[in-house]
Amino acid sequence: MKIKGLEAWVEKLGKTEMPVLANVVQELNELTGDDDTEINQLAEVVLRDANLTSQVLRIANSVMYNPSSFPINTVSRAIVLIGFGGVRAICISVMIIDSLLGKQPRERLLKQMAFGFHSAVQARTLVGKTNDSSREEVFIAGLLYHLSELAFWSSGGVLADELEERLQAADPNEQGSVAEQVLGCSFKSITRALAVNWKLGETLEQSLYPAKSPSPKVSAVCLGEEITQATRYGWDSSEMEAVLQRVSKFTGQGYREVRQRAEAAAEEAAAVALAFGAPQVCHLIPGRRRLEQSDSELQQPEPLQPNPDLQLSVLRDLSNALLEHLDVNAVFQMVLEGLHRGIGLERVVLGFVQGGRVSAKFVLGQGTEKWRDKFNFSVARTEENIFTEAIRKQQPQWYGADYMEQHKRRCNPEIRQVVGCYPAFVAGIFLGKRCIALFYADRCQSGGALGEDQFQSFRHFMIQTEMSLRLISERRVR
Repeated sequence: MKIKGLEAWVEKLGKTEMPVLANVVQELNELTGDDDTEINQLAEVVLRDANLTSQVLRIANSVMYNPSSFPINTVSRAIVLIGFGGVRAICISVMIIDSLLGKQPRERLLKQMAFGFHSAVQARTLVGKTNDSSREEVFIAGLLYHLSELAFWSSGGVLADELEERLQAADPNEQGSVAEQVLGCSFKSITRALAVNWKLGETLEQSLYPAKSPSPKVSAVCLGEEITQATRYGWDSSEMEAVLQRVSKFTGQGYREVRQRAEAAAEEAAAVALAFGAPQVCHLIPGRRRLEQSDSELQQPEPLQPNPDLQLSVLRDLSNALLEHLDVNAVFQMVLEGLHRGIGLERVVLGFVQGGRVSAKFVLGQGTEKWRDKFNFSVARTEENIFTEAIRKQQPQWYGADYMEQHKRRCNPEIRQVVGCYPAFVAGIFLGKRCIALFYADRCQSGGALGEDQFQSFRHFMIQTEMSLRLISERRVR
């Protein structure tokens, strides 16, 4: 039976797909909207979830919220320094990302989330720096402007497949009406109903259907959305020029300054998405250079260089994983960045091992965006490939050019089609005798050149990763 109509979709998305998220968001909103709320009350809500706690502290210590770099080690201190609105924005953003980005999210979901981050940062920039609570309020409104679409594409199912097929065949200007035909109502109406039910704030509700004379906060959200939509046509398009003229009138700033701030905000949005634990959407955020350079125009990228200081910093953070109450995903994301930016490994993937297969969970590097769906290989005991060998030997492996040439069967056509056949580092991550994950890393842009120093650094990261995960596991048992 097909779901159709506003009430049916609000029921499904709000109570079936995201019930826990709905309850916590409502509680957070009630607390942060109450002048009598004490710090410990909000901290108590956050501390109920260990993953949410670690994420809040990690983001609170980012440059965006803590430019002084003085460590924030408790949720209570984070609330004092960042404010109720700031912590609320972090919590809601993190919970939405965690609940919607499943194991293998659709490309349309990733694109919509990327646009959400872009719109949110643009809106926050337009509000200015005079009112922190307003800035966080418009950030959330911008991020959740397409909440129902995010939830719909995350839930998947037959209707999602049907709509995907029809949208691909439809004219871009008619996609809204196509979606309404399939759902029986508009995405915007579903988002507004969810915003009302979840008490996400008047700014979001009013931004979806703005009045003739909207408040400055609503105007900022709407203009942030318009900027993001205009990037579909290019930063120098007539559509973008028209939007920026309206932004100039809204802010009282000159056109050139408005354009510079909008372009800077687009680049900032990628950093914000990374800080909030959504690295897989960063490359989809429509920054000026990312949109306007075609593949034929792109220059050969400079080889990624090792950064010893970053290596040490990540290793130090990993060694403090237990003290800082990091969760498993935070550890893996940290290691991924250490391998990529610290050691200089251009393409890195972490795959989870389950049911005799390894499938991508986190990826970094140019050209890896498709690995999320395609990096899925058998690691059954009967298989003979580079992954099963690394698992069998239980040690990090360096597969050089000579090895790849002599053992072509271990880099079979299925693997070659996804990652190619470059010299690579591969290592299994073990808890006890069980391999729970695999790291794969190479340097395709550098012709595959790998060095002994890089391999030793890779080994060190793998050892530290297993130690951190073991400590986290033991903490959970206690």
